[in-house]
This record gives sequence, structure tokens and C-alpha cells, in this order.
Amino acid sequence: MKRSIVLFVLLSAFVVGVCMVNAACGASLSRTESDDVLDGIQKKIELAMNNCFVQNTAAPLDSLFTKLNKLEDGNGMVPYWKAYITYYKSVFYLKLGKKEDSGKVIKEASAILNDIGNKTSETYALLALVQSFSIQFASGMEAGRISAGIRENAGKALELDSTNVRGWYVLGSNDYYTPASFGGGKKVEYYLKKATSSPDKNTDDSSLPTWGREYAYALLIQYYMQNDRTDEAKNCLLMAEKEYPDSYFIGEYKRKLDE
Repeated sequence: MKRSIVLFVLLSAFVVGVCMVNAACGASLSRTESDDVLDGIQKKIELAMNNCFVQNTAAPLDSLFTKLNKLEDGNGMVPYWKAYITYYKSVFYLKLGKKEDSGKVIKEASAILNDIGNKTSETYALLALVQSFSIQFASGMEAGRISAGIRENAGKALELDSTNVRGWYVLGSNDYYTPASFGGGKKVEYYLKKATSSPDKNTDDSSLPTWGREYAYALLIQYYMQNDRTDEAKNCLLMAEKEYPDSYFIGEYKRKLDE
């Protein structure tokens, strides 16, 4: 499925650089240790995903999950990151060809998020992302239900925070991958431009998520290229390069546009 192939391309960009080893920790964590675990957590998860591919095992992601599992949560971010890890684990399994395991694990990610009582804008955005990945394991009425859930939860994310980059990205991605016969493709550009132009309020706190913006640039460039809008693709690329000069897949689009 086109949706999962592109996700693999984006996530495989993390399979570079130095491996990160997650050491085992004790039965409980102090406040300081808790802060240490959550500090830069998204980057730690991405590096753990890197290690999974290098070591051909999900153990690095499991190690981070175990550390998070020992933390007390006061604002919903611990289960949020547990779900994010579980989502990455599902992607990893699918990349290995373990479709049954991938489908099982993505349901676990959804369950973690659904169990959060007071959902924030970020919770809804991640839930929509998880659903967008899980739809490939569904068919018929279930696929339709999940598709509706993606739009509903991304919409809720934006109702709570109209500048949520991740909410706009998921809406754009979902519209991009929805067949035209089912109403897709009509607002891809609008949604993705909102994702790339909205200020990300989370950049000053490394315990909060910042994913989505770079992916939105990549998908928007791809959308322009597929529709023979080369000048717009190049302009979008220039903006993306300024924000993400070291991005692997932005660099790949630059190479294609320079050909």
C-alpha cells in the first residue's frame, strides 16, 4: 500500500548515525530520573528505531518503553510516548515483513491513547496518526470506520489547538492517500501548507512532540512533483531546506528536482 511505503521511506531516514543503547534501570525512578527520561524523548525514540534496524530487533524500543512504564504521569505525556514507541514498533515489524505482529502492535498503540482520560490536542493528533497506519490492516466497513476516526480525531486536535502542526499534517496525509473516488485529494495542499506554516509551540520543551512538520514538507513536495507543479515544488524545497538542512528525505527530493 502506498501509504505504508512512504511511511517506511520517512522512518528509514532514521537508520543512520550512531546507535544508542538503552540501559536497564531500577524498579522506580526519582523525579530527576523521570525528567531525564522525558528530556529529548522523541529523539531518543528515533535513535532507538535506528538501533532496531541496525540490530534487527525491537529491543531498543522495548527498553525505552520499560523506562517510561516506571514513571508516574501527571499530564498524559508518559502514555503518549508509550503509544508513540508502540507505533514505531508496529512500523518496524511491518518493515520486516511481520504483518500480523505489526497489526497487533498498532492496536496496542491505539488502546494506550484511548485509555487517556483527558485527551489533549497532541493526544488526538497522535491517535489520528496511529489510525492512519492501522487502516492498512482493515477492510470494508472497518476501514471506513477508521477513516472517519482519523478525520474526527485530527479535527479534535485542531479544535483544541488550531496551530497544531501534527493535526494539520495528519489531515493532509490522510487526504493525500484517500482515493479520489472516496473524496480524497481535494485539500492536500491546504492542509499541508497549514502544517508547514503554523508555528510549533513545542520546540522549547524537549519532552513534547515536534514530529510532523518535516514530513509535511516532504509530502507537499511530493504532491507538487506528482502534479507537475515543479516551480512550487522547488519553492517548497527551499523553505524545507532552511528548516531542515540535514534532512535525508528532503535531500532526496532536492536530488530528484535537480535532475
